[in-house]
Amino acid sequence: MTTEPSTTESITSPEYSRLRWFPLSWFLFVVGCLAVIQSSEFDQDVKTFSIPIGIGVLLLGVSGWIICCRRSSLRKRLLWAGLPWLCVLVFRSSVEFVNNGDVGVVNWRWRWSAKHDEKLKVPVGEEHSAVQWETTSHDYPGFLGGGYWAEVPQVQLSTDWKAHPPLEKWRCPVGAGWSGFAIVGDYAITQEQRGEQELVVCYRVATQDPEGEIVWSHADPVRFDPGGPGALGYVGPRATPTIHDGRVLTMGATGIVNCLDASSGESIWSHDTLAEHGIENIMWGKASSPVILETEGESTLVLVSVGAPGASLVAYDLETGKQVWSAGDRRSSYASPVVCELLGQRQILSVNEDYVTAHSADDGKVLWESPWLGNSDSDATASQPVPLPGDRVFLSKGYGVGASLLQLVQDEAGNIQAEPLWSPPILKVMKTKMGNVVVRDGYIYGLDGGILECIDIEQGEIQWKKRRLPAIGHGQIMAIGDSLVILSEAGELILVEINSEEYRELASMRVFPEDQITWNNPAFSQPYLLLRNAQQAVCLEMPILGGTSLPEVASK
Repeated sequence: MTTEPSTTESITSPEYSRLRWFPLSWFLFVVGCLAVIQSSEFDQDVKTFSIPIGIGVLLLGVSGWIICCRRSSLRKRLLWAGLPWLCVLVFRSSVEFVNNGDVGVVNWRWRWSAKHDEKLKVPVGEEHSAVQWETTSHDYPGFLGGGYWAEVPQVQLSTDWKAHPPLEKWRCPVGAGWSGFAIVGDYAITQEQRGEQELVVCYRVATQDPEGEIVWSHADPVRFDPGGPGALGYVGPRATPTIHDGRVLTMGATGIVNCLDASSGESIWSHDTLAEHGIENIMWGKASSPVILETEGESTLVLVSVGAPGASLVAYDLETGKQVWSAGDRRSSYASPVVCELLGQRQILSVNEDYVTAHSADDGKVLWESPWLGNSDSDATASQPVPLPGDRVFLSKGYGVGASLLQLVQDEAGNIQAEPLWSPPILKVMKTKMGNVVVRDGYIYGLDGGILECIDIEQGEIQWKKRRLPAIGHGQIMAIGDSLVILSEAGELILVEINSEEYRELASMRVFPEDQITWNNPAFSQPYLLLRNAQQAVCLEMPILGGTSLPEVASK
């Protein structure tokens, strides 16, 4: 007859004696590894992500120790080893964290509770129309204002926000999504998710209603709400609308491209690009904004990054919606096409999943390609390619990659090569995970892993890098006059002098609650600055210095 060993026998067994200090040793080892990572030069997202990984490794080691070294029954050992994991499973099944771009926790919600966008009214069927839709000299008609980077050079902002603070004109709840505003005249258009409807919504900019005014909306019965790793990108459309010649062009998160009448929101034509080309969506949803290509004497085209074999880039006729041409085989990234002139010819630059590709503006033919690290389901690219004088192209991205400067060279046969100018070809600077840069006077300003940085173009050398608290995080930047206007990831509006010699903060104010994530690009049409996140939109009347006029720059 066998009997269970006594407690004394259990704790004095050879196995236990050899490994009795394992839990403490394992704890110190894991904590030591985490301390090394936290004090390293890794980006903040790597540091943050290492914490739950470390906790999991710690629990795994302790569970293994319990199973291997306790001489109680196997059933009891499995019970004690599995109990922590059961607690974790119940907790994660009940609680959903709201994570910022570095996977840091900023808020939480019960998984069974309704999301913010599901509580909002869908403004469909209201009889409104945007009368007197007129363009102005200070419109901001699309993503980054239609430029290579976000810049409004013709005005100067007052930097004394204590004496002359920005005035809030209106604030209203909006649906989920990371779309920015496009502004023409007195109307601003964005995309948002409300329940099961993906919306294109037109707001009146200079409304007297402090709660905002919706003029019209267009709805598609789709909802982008990914699970798994894609859930870190959250719900709703990503791309910013483009307004051109009385029409609104949009791309939704599920790949639906719409051309709408700007005065009413009525559909003119539409394409479900994923269904038409038989491809799957990228992990965090389609985010490329449509781009207008005008050619004298020819039809105006709408350029869309589709990302299908044979149709990486597709051109549609603005008037009819018919496909004019398609070209390329690369899968999409999260960046938008850029129309520019390089080597004396018009080209369309497109940062794809793992290549930057240049197409001819005449027929879409691929002119040249250059590898650019990335995977649209993991270390994705979201930053725009930036054409620079001297037939150069600046590239940047996050996930620890950095930035590169390419020089285009054409041989006698007409073949184009992209040659890196920096050594090494990719420098660990300007790691723009979710945003873009601003270029001014030979220097580049941007968020390197969420920290504002200035580098020179010629060598890629850091001029200064400023960590501040509260952190900027993965926010967005634009230039207005001689100031950088920064909307932080935590909803703070920050004014910084454009100065390559030193960081000089001029003013700041809170716009959104810090427990909300703000990844949306700002839009400015004098004197109004339109800001939004996935829950609120606000219109600020910015203090402008009278009589200030700056010369046009090459960002447009």
